[in-house]
Amino acid sequence: NGRIMGKPTDENDAIAMLTELCGDIHQVYTGVALFWNEDGRTCKHTFYECTDVHVSPATEDEIKDYVATKDPMDKAGAYGIQGRFAAFIEKINGDYNNVVGLPVGRVYREMKSKNLY
Repeated sequence: NGRIMGKPTDENDAIAMLTELCGDIHQVYTGVALFWNEDGRTCKHTFYECTDVHVSPATEDEIKDYVATKDPMDKAGAYGIQGRFAAFIEKINGDYNNVVGLPVGRVYREMKSKNLY
């Protein structure tokens, strides 16, 4: 819905985020910047990866129970796809590792294209 979600500020913020995400589709973007030295100069290459995440509906109690675990408090969007919240993930379109935090395959391919690996 055009809202950028960082880490929740408190449990109420986490509940609000998860309430918005559950029963809907959202995108996870990760920006990557590669820097290296080549012939005495600094070079850079930037890119981003986007993954669509389809989240099942959840009851208010299910959301509150998840927030009570404290797992969402240090995660953007207030959830970790690799943990307990995985039960609410219907499917993804894109790179799972991007949602976890770093699109490892894409980083490798970009580094390889620049002869950095």
